Amino acid sequence: MNQSYKQNQVISYYMCDRNQQLTLSMLVNLLMEVSENHSAGLGREESFMRERGISWIILRYEFNITRMPTYKEEVEIETFATEYNKLFTYREFIVKDKNNRQLIQVKATFALMNNATRKMNRISSEVVEPYGAEFSKRIRRSTKPQDVNSNQAEEKGYTVRYFDIDANQHVNNSKYIEWLLDSLSPAFLSAHEIQHGIITFDKEVKEGDTVKSIVSKRIKDELYSDHRIAVEGTIHASATFKWIEKSGMGLNDGNDQ
Repeated sequence: MNQSYKQNQVISYYMCDRNQQLTLSMLVNLLMEVSENHSAGLGREESFMRERGISWIILRYEFNITRMPTYKEEVEIETFATEYNKLFTYREFIVKDKNNRQLIQVKATFALMNNATRKMNRISSEVVEPYGAEFSKRIRRSTKPQDVNSNQAEEKGYTVRYFDIDANQHVNNSKYIEWLLDSLSPAFLSAHEIQHGIITFDKEVKEGDTVKSIVSKRIKDELYSDHRIAVEGTIHASATFKWIEKSGMGLNDGNDQ
């Protein structure tokens, strides 16, 4: 049986954007903290993993967002592992408000990395047994982000800095999200909010790398943005976001890059 873990969280000022809403990058940081606390309670804290020369990495997020929490709001974050196979394990997060209304659902795909070789490691029952996730031989087929339209794409460049690297010696997932979304203009971000998103992480970026964040937008009944993070032409992360207007603006308003 799945071992669920719940944690209450008050949204702090530093977690929010200029509109006092929780940012997507800070949401991911909160989810990872809850995930780590869950693991620690089951005896699978970081020290347990480090002794075995392995660590968890994220390969994919899928977000379904009714609304983002706001400054000073208290929310409950629940997480549980749903299923695993020899290569991947799947975890779900549910964020609810004080009235028990679901605000956000996030599905995440994890894998184990060998810290010495920086390659994926087979998932053993010893590591995942306490979570109560079901073993399945099947590997889930998940929807992928849509390709960027190169004819309409714009890009920004960033240099990976010392403080972008986390304790696992790679760029934190939240930093990728900042790069992905920063390719959109302040006018667009102020006028729109994310309703659904898929992010995939394909390859690590390293300190000193020059990262290009590439974006194009499209309207197919609804408004989408498609993103790539690339280093010297190699794709390291991809994303597609579905957007809605914040204040009744039309799909073509505020769409400048």
